[in-house]
Amino acid sequence: MADWQATGSPRHYRSPLLADLPGVVHGFFTRQGGVSAGAYHSLNISLAVGDGQEQVTENLGRMRQALGLARLAGAAQVHGGRAAVITSPDQAREEDIPAVDILVTTVPGLGLLIKQADCQAVMFCDPVNRVVANVHCGWRGQVLNLLGETVRLLKSRFGTRPADLYAAVGPSLGPCCAEFTNFRREFPPDLWTYQVRPTYFDLRRLSRDQLMAAGLLPSHLDLAGLCTRCGADDFYSYRRDKITGRQGAIIALKA
Repeated sequence: MADWQATGSPRHYRSPLLADLPGVVHGFFTRQGGVSAGAYHSLNISLAVGDGQEQVTENLGRMRQALGLARLAGAAQVHGGRAAVITSPDQAREEDIPAVDILVTTVPGLGLLIKQADCQAVMFCDPVNRVVANVHCGWRGQVLNLLGETVRLLKSRFGTRPADLYAAVGPSLGPCCAEFTNFRREFPPDLWTYQVRPTYFDLRRLSRDQLMAAGLLPSHLDLAGLCTRCGADDFYSYRRDKITGRQGAIIALKA
């Protein structure tokens, strides 16, 4: 686990692992540096939570400018297993792609946007085949092994070798706060071993293990040690606040 540092305006974190790849730009944004007010203060990028179109559009524009991107592709996330693969600029659209949680692209300069407020945003890069992915992975996605499915998709569509892949798991619910009182109903028994104390789970370690089981090298994995629920000033957290915004995580191939 590397030491992630916040940078830029709006404030965002970068994975040192991905930052060392010359063909990629990325940022795990905090809630700071936007124009939204009230419960959505300040860099909310989701219209689904009740914030206004003007505020969300301005916030998205600030994030694009921070990373030097002209366009973003987002998803209407549903905690499912569907993917959207964008291989042509003509496929990119202004509105969110419906009912997907995996975004993949080979288009340079197109930022893949995941929204979250406790779930994991997991970024992938295959520098050999020049393809990136961004995945919205909550506990339901982990039950589905969404990260393993993403690796299989990259292998089948682009010939990606898992040993060539890099992945970074962003700020999310940490083992300090990931309580699941109904885990016997929600998690299959093979995931109960990730319980760190009664009803609390280490979902970061689960993602790491699922990525390694899919063939990624330990040296190609980076996990942020940042909890969205504990970081009250930095992050939106549904677990903490219920009525709240969504921060964004973006990865793109450099144009």
